[in-house]
Amino acid sequence: MNIYDISEKYEKLKKSAISRSLIQIGDKGKITVEECKEILLFDENTVKMKLASCTVTVNGLDLRMKNFSDRGVIITGKLHSIGFDDNGRE
Repeated sequence: MNIYDISEKYEKLKKSAISRSLIQIGDKGKITVEECKEILLFDENTVKMKLASCTVTVNGLDLRMKNFSDRGVIITGKLHSIGFDDNGRE
């Protein structure tokens, strides 16, 4: 096995290791989403986020984002629903 094969296997392993996201729904209208890749839509009633394996849409009233970073995002407000779209994956 040469260095290029090792490098390719390492990159595949790295991608698969971070392809999981964690969503925690807390009390008092707080959702924490780890490994959020991108915010696709944000307004006071909707937050749509791209995660590694799906797209998540949070609907509610007076939604606010806190602490958006490479680790994740915290959403607060009056939460009504959470939707998941697997981005066409089977």
